[in-house]
Amino acid sequence: MGMHKRNGVVYLNVHKLPERPKSDLDRRRMLLGILFESLATEDPRRADEEGIHHVDANAEYCSVIKTKLGAHRILMDAEMDCCDSTDDGRRFYVELKTSRDWTIILRKDKRERSCYNFGIQSFLAGVPYIVIGFRDDGGRLVRTERLRTKDITQRVKMKNYWQGGVCLAFADEVLCWLYGTVKENEDYILQFAPPLTD
Repeated sequence: MGMHKRNGVVYLNVHKLPERPKSDLDRRRMLLGILFESLATEDPRRADEEGIHHVDANAEYCSVIKTKLGAHRILMDAEMDCCDSTDDGRRFYVELKTSRDWTIILRKDKRERSCYNFGIQSFLAGVPYIVIGFRDDGGRLVRTERLRTKDITQRVKMKNYWQGGVCLAFADEVLCWLYGTVKENEDYILQFAPPLTD
């Protein structure tokens, strides 16, 4: 993550690192995700002879969010996959995800961890719904499920996997540290270095 301070404001931005070569499985999963986005955003009023519309994987909805954490005012952006609307015309963002069918995954903790990862990302961006396309091991879409983001965060609280207040307090401490550490008009790179293992 890149960091820079200008006029007392700390800017954080994601730096794209060189991508590692993708395996055949990685490329296949990426393609399955794009195909699911195409299917999930298809106009149901489209006539069959019109053909399937194609999704541009580089096009996206972006939202700018203004929030506050402790003494820190935060302006951030987030990318969303698509939007939907209520019967009265109110529009809202929807996150699309694909996953191996959770009925195939035997370990309950692995299923729940996937669900919570989806929920954290959408919670931070203010996305109210996540639509998950579940696939079998052959890559075929077997079912979809629409989850409310707030239900996922409620599950996290009930299971006591992590505490929201503790996470926010940690984030506030990190922001305090960054603000005090980053010098005016200097560039920094912040990256996670996993601990060494034997």
